[in-house]
Amino acid sequence: MDISLNKAELEKLVEIAIMAEWVMTAHDYEEEDGRRDDYIKLIQKIYAHASKNGMKKEIDFMDDIKEYMPNTDWEDQTQAAEFIREYEEKTFWDELIERLADRDMNRKLGGKKAGSFEEHMAIYEEFATKYGEEFAENELENLEIKQAAKAKPAAAAKPGKKR
Repeated sequence: MDISLNKAELEKLVEIAIMAEWVMTAHDYEEEDGRRDDYIKLIQKIYAHASKNGMKKEIDFMDDIKEYMPNTDWEDQTQAAEFIREYEEKTFWDELIERLADRDMNRKLGGKKAGSFEEHMAIYEEFATKYGEEFAENELENLEIKQAAKAKPAAAAKPGKKR
């Protein structure tokens, strides 16, 4: 099977490969995960093809590890890098709001299930809206970690007089 791509299409394909590789490896790149092997091999094939077909400056071959990698300076200027930054930003806020809203909803329900889906969603939306508005206005400025109350240390025995 052959696919004919012009230079602009090849660059977009490389950017798609960059995004795919980032999704698979960004948070646990040192962890071996056999599920990724076939995908990483295909990404390497794409990078190799790109390097040999007009993208030598954009794709580096790393002799020490025998792998192709996008040139960091070029990669940082791609639309793929912008998509990744936007995705990370939106995901951070969405996850933070969702997890805090879930936590507060579960606290409000005291570990029980809501009576209906509508009730569940109403309670969840109450908290999600509160956090969404807060973070939209103040980002993390008002977010603090509350320390659990510590038990008071036992009173030290007063030194007694020796007899």
